[in-house]
Amino acid sequence: MSTPDRRPKAADLGKTTGAFVRSAGWRSVNLHTHISLVNRYVYFEVPKAGCGTMKATLGGLEAARLSTGAVERVQERPHDRSLMTPFIKPFQLPADQLEDALTSRKFTRFSVVREPASRLLSGYLEKICQGLQQAQPIYDILVEQGHAPDSPSDISFAQFIDVVTALPSRDQDPHWRRQTDQIGYGIVKFDDIIRLNELDASWDKVAKLTRTPDLQDQFFCRNSTGASSKITDFYTPELLAKVVESYADDYKEFGFAVPSLSR
Repeated sequence: MSTPDRRPKAADLGKTTGAFVRSAGWRSVNLHTHISLVNRYVYFEVPKAGCGTMKATLGGLEAARLSTGAVERVQERPHDRSLMTPFIKPFQLPADQLEDALTSRKFTRFSVVREPASRLLSGYLEKICQGLQQAQPIYDILVEQGHAPDSPSDISFAQFIDVVTALPSRDQDPHWRRQTDQIGYGIVKFDDIIRLNELDASWDKVAKLTRTPDLQDQFFCRNSTGASSKITDFYTPELLAKVVESYADDYKEFGFAVPSLSR
């Protein structure tokens, strides 16, 4: 039996939802937008910006309404959507209710963002150096350009930066997509944007945003690459300049300082 395409057209969605979908794509909006109808918040996920910690922490609190087993599954494997997600996803809501979540004062909306150079390096160390699926599109572009290495895991950091900074945001993998575009910044009105380097000191703020006063910052991403401490090992002034130019909106809108390469 064939299944009809039931994806909503952007024109059939609310004004803000439609603009967000046109900018980021329906798939990305569903994968990275986490809605709590009970606690009335929306967490906009930025991959490689503490998303494992956030999904384990917030997901554990949401799953606690179901069972301790559900909490354990969420916290053990926060990225594995095949097990369960305790959040409501955009595709599950009628257009008017989804628009309400993205615009109404009844909901709080927030995200965690990361300094772009360290985020890109983290993505490279995890996804490219390990030859994971996100490396293949980069490799394919290098093949077309005529200077691909022997395998995707052999892509150099300079090659990676050259490719991703030249791509339009819509064509970038979410792990290195420009963060302003990833979360619909300027389309969605946010109550707060938390910088990853300030997250440890921001759990009281997260508790207020999520209306969960018993929130505890006890969960941490197990796949940390330590990229922030390796900036000078991988970046040259030329590569850093490419990142600063390509991710200018992220630096400007989120107030990040450009990292220093001096040792």
